[in-house]
Amino acid sequence: MLKLVKYEWMSRWKFFLGGIILLTFFNLYIITKSPDNIDPKVFAITSIIIFVAGIVLMVDHIGRMYHSLFKETGYLLFTTPLSGYKILGGKIITVILECFGILLFGGLLMFIDYLIVISKYPELQMKLNIPNELIAYIMKFFVMFLLGYIIFILMAYLSAVLARSVFSVFKYGKLLSFICFLVIAEILGKIVELVDNTKHLVHIGFYGEIPTFNISNYYFIMIICIIGILFMITGYLLDRKINL
Repeated sequence: MLKLVKYEWMSRWKFFLGGIILLTFFNLYIITKSPDNIDPKVFAITSIIIFVAGIVLMVDHIGRMYHSLFKETGYLLFTTPLSGYKILGGKIITVILECFGILLFGGLLMFIDYLIVISKYPELQMKLNIPNELIAYIMKFFVMFLLGYIIFILMAYLSAVLARSVFSVFKYGKLLSFICFLVIAEILGKIVELVDNTKHLVHIGFYGEIPTFNISNYYFIMIICIIGILFMITGYLLDRKINL
């Protein structure tokens, strides 16, 4: 499975390298210029690059299962001794590692910006004394976002697998799988809404003047259960029902 993770990443390193170079270049341009000399177009270009890169990455994450199922490269993947669960696990692990990589890159970029700013304006130097409670809120928010994103990816993977397994005998199997994706999304939305009405999963609070999200442990338990169910169903279909 680790070899699959390595293959998934190595086949896309140029995409990540290009994004890192572009974002680093525009970020350094903005941060090293004085406010009066910055071209406003640079802000717009940087925002567009970040937005487009995010959309492309999400489409790429979804497309990895699609390419494995509907492209010629998929035949080689499914002839390996890896089970459907390991194939799915390798793809999900790759997505998670890439999300953490993006977070680390963003944090490093912000730290470099801070060093550059305080070298130019020493009076802005501040002690990095962030309360542990605030760090916990930030980490919870990131984990919440990541788990929600994994659910979305698993839903997309499940719909693609359905098109190649259960719905493969139908003429409009891909359309049926997309409808199934919408139905699953609606069902999960109703489940979250029902649980939230009884357990109050997430509500906005304040740490001083900073708005924070107070996330109940029930939320994480529910999300992990949903991820487990989607993973088991998708892995089973990959392992037993794929019609290549």
